[in-house]
Amino acid sequence: MQPTPAPSPTPKPPVSTRGVVEELSELTGLERLAYRQIVLFLLEFVLLIGLYIGLRWLLKRGVRRVGEQLANKAATEHQAARVRSLATILQHTLHFVLAFVFIVSALSLLGINVAPIIGTASVAGLAFGFGAQKLVKDVITGYFLLLEDQYVAGDYVTIGAVTGVVEELGMRITRIRDDDGKLYILSNGDIASVCNHSRGLVGASFELSVAAAEDIAAVTKLIEETLAQQNLPEPPRVEGVTLADAAKTTLKITFKAPKGQRPAQLLPHLRATLRDALLAAKITLA
Repeated sequence: MQPTPAPSPTPKPPVSTRGVVEELSELTGLERLAYRQIVLFLLEFVLLIGLYIGLRWLLKRGVRRVGEQLANKAATEHQAARVRSLATILQHTLHFVLAFVFIVSALSLLGINVAPIIGTASVAGLAFGFGAQKLVKDVITGYFLLLEDQYVAGDYVTIGAVTGVVEELGMRITRIRDDDGKLYILSNGDIASVCNHSRGLVGASFELSVAAAEDIAAVTKLIEETLAQQNLPEPPRVEGVTLADAAKTTLKITFKAPKGQRPAQLLPHLRATLRDALLAAKITLA
């Protein structure tokens, strides 16, 4: 006679929010209350909200900390700015996903069958896509702007008629602060062309007028010698005469701004330096 096999252990039910609340209610005696189901529902809902808030805080803190660590390890400031921009977009994306999961869980807690809702999400998404083509275009363009490394926060750019420093490259919009301090908010989907002045050396030019009787060769030599002492990346050059009449002669001067600096920031200093040098050499300005 074969021995009777021992009964297999009953598998434990999977851990769920309701299971945790059921155990808490048994420990605290809530099962003896007349409104036990209402109390259980409220406890589960509060637990769900707390879980959502906690996960959102952890995701925000974790993405920010990892992004800062990677940015600190970046070889250049440009790479660091790009990492921070990617971290911001990743953080927003995770928040949207977490919010969607929370809404589905809340609907399920209310007793609503979410399977048909999820099943029809593709149809609703298609309809939403047709109705919000501009929003979808802005978000997709924002991703490509980052992936293609067209510009990052801190770059000095010209987009359309706006020129300034990029303060933020987000999922949908780009914020640019111009030289006068005005803030421009551009939709990423409307960006057709970008001129990035922060990649490489940026060239600029300005004009300077002296009296018509002055020796142009001597003035040119003095200008180039004076500007050569300004620690510019390349020696400035006097391109030649752009205007000459009976009263004055106008010279065009070109130079390259150091990386990370805008030519407009250097122009006042260069003009003042040349003025002092020319006056010290007793050359008459016009």
